Amino acid sequence: MTVALAAPACGLSTRFTKRMSASPIVLAPMGGCAGGRLAAAVSLAGGIGLIGSGGESLDYLRKEWGIATSHAHSRERLGFGLNIGQLDDYPAGTLELLLAELGAHHVYLSFGNCAPYAAAVLQAGAALYSNCGDSAGAVAHARAGVTCIVAQGSDAGGHTHAGASIFALVPQARAALDAAGFAETLLVAAGGVCDGRGLAAALVLGADAVVLGTAMAAAEESSYTDMQKQALVETACGAAGTTIGTYIDAVRGIDNHSSGLPGRCISNESTRLEGEWIHADAATRKSIMAKHSAGVVAAGGEGLQWGATWASAACGLVTHVKPAAEIIDLVLADAARVLKTSASLTL
Repeated sequence: MTVALAAPACGLSTRFTKRMSASPIVLAPMGGCAGGRLAAAVSLAGGIGLIGSGGESLDYLRKEWGIATSHAHSRERLGFGLNIGQLDDYPAGTLELLLAELGAHHVYLSFGNCAPYAAAVLQAGAALYSNCGDSAGAVAHARAGVTCIVAQGSDAGGHTHAGASIFALVPQARAALDAAGFAETLLVAAGGVCDGRGLAAALVLGADAVVLGTAMAAAEESSYTDMQKQALVETACGAAGTTIGTYIDAVRGIDNHSSGLPGRCISNESTRLEGEWIHADAATRKSIMAKHSAGVVAAGGEGLQWGATWASAACGLVTHVKPAAEIIDLVLADAARVLKTSASLTL
């Protein structure tokens, strides 16, 4: 029996909170990072906990879903994410099968045209999330029936739309949605939100909630390795300490990521090989790939020295590894404080 949960008393009254019975925080469905433990922890702390399965198998998703549901006493705030490009490669009916089997209340379809899949998600009674990088994409998603349109800015960690940050994107997307007759459609900001100030800013810009990725990648319950979490903590400024592009995929043997987009990760010895890579011939690129792989092995895994640790441009705000619940409490409390302080400036 599913137990209905009341909306958390987070001090932030938003449309998202009222309609989703959740705090205005959504866990980014990060492949290789947002597993069942983290999704459950976010759900139990009042946010929307999404299992990331981009680049993973369906068996992986099923296993992590079992972990999530064994920890969380309700599925009301649990869900999963898939890349649309990945889903396109599965047999017809795969999404419907997953919806019936898992009974997820939230489904995040990333990167691309979600219209062919929207009806299946909505008919299953789940809220549908999908990301976009411009106003036209936001309106297209709204017309497809997306419940929560995620405006993903260039500051985001991992694979992201690189056109603009959420500072420019969110108000433009909100204005476009309103003008097209979708004033009631929820808008969620993703990319560079790592603390309460980021949440407060996103709400003022016109978002109804935010996606937290990098902040949660450093949570105790995250599936990131200890080395990757330490890399997040030790990167003092994401503006200088991260890089974005397609190179990091290529050097790891991924010619075409299912998102079709560049990825942002922490700068290290692997990313610094890009200068050699750009003008290298096929044979030289193979040697660069071997150097990268050997560096990861010698370092004991991916982290601050070698490999790919996906992180947003705001990762300098991540200073400690903490439980997910503590991260959410701090973000909500700081956002409420910032909004209250800011309101006093208008008096």
